[in-house]
Amino acid sequence: MATRAHTVPRFYLSGFTDPESNGTPDPFVWLGLLTTGEVKRRSPKNISIVPGLYDGPEGLADPSKSIEAHLSKIEAAASSAIRKFVATEPIEGNDPPPEIWRFLAWQAARTPGWMDLMQQWVNDPPLGLESGVVEPPPEGYPESGDRTRPLLIEEPKTGERREVNTLEELETYRHRGWKWILQRDDHLEFLHLQAWHFQVQHFPRFSWVRLNTPDGEWFVTSDRVVTWLADGFADTPPAALRHPTTEVVAPLTRRTALIGRHETQRLEVTPREVNRFIASTASSWVAGPTRSVVEQALQDRAATLAH
Repeated sequence: MATRAHTVPRFYLSGFTDPESNGTPDPFVWLGLLTTGEVKRRSPKNISIVPGLYDGPEGLADPSKSIEAHLSKIEAAASSAIRKFVATEPIEGNDPPPEIWRFLAWQAARTPGWMDLMQQWVNDPPLGLESGVVEPPPEGYPESGDRTRPLLIEEPKTGERREVNTLEELETYRHRGWKWILQRDDHLEFLHLQAWHFQVQHFPRFSWVRLNTPDGEWFVTSDRVVTWLADGFADTPPAALRHPTTEVVAPLTRRTALIGRHETQRLEVTPREVNRFIASTASSWVAGPTRSVVEQALQDRAATLAH
């Protein structure tokens, strides 16, 4: 039976519940659907579920263990770390602990929206990326070891599918126009590698700012917990995070968010502007502590995408 996987963890979504529902038997968030614009109450335990998504080998450490088990350890550590961090004063030098960065790194790489982009990029790399944003992996990059397994390919005109057993075969077919179809184990291995890149290479090079909302204002979150714009474009691969204009947004709770930039000058931004950013880069849904803040985020998303 497939595991009931939460692509956005329940503990994290619990940080965005309606304050009036806290202390009740079933606290809820306000969930806004991008496809319909509908906003409704929903328990964190019933959001962002994809059965069996992480039911596969852990990837690089111990193939006998599952990614799901690995993620549970990361989430348990992050849950405590986020509670402690947001309860402290936002003073200089009070930086998030490693448990939070590790959680955000994995969260950036584990969502269905991200996996869809990976499938797109393996066959059609985005245009406009300068060679300068491509770089070798960080020191200590984990070795994947022997992960020999059949690779699924497809002839796009006929839909014919077959398996190849080596990267040389894969490249031969790709030159003929065939596409590489990522399977679950491929995605899980890429997930592990990409999370390492975020944690060790990409996130440390940013100047991070912690934002707390004024009383009566709130942050939202989405199915893409960690999101960014590079040179004004969303859905850019992590290599583009080196672009000097890149901004990364990672809401931690309804009252606290982290903003990463290459600039060090003072950041002037409102919670509404942060929420517009989050909603505009979401894949399927936006969630927040009040109906009004979610509705405003959806309206701002629509206005942004219309331009």
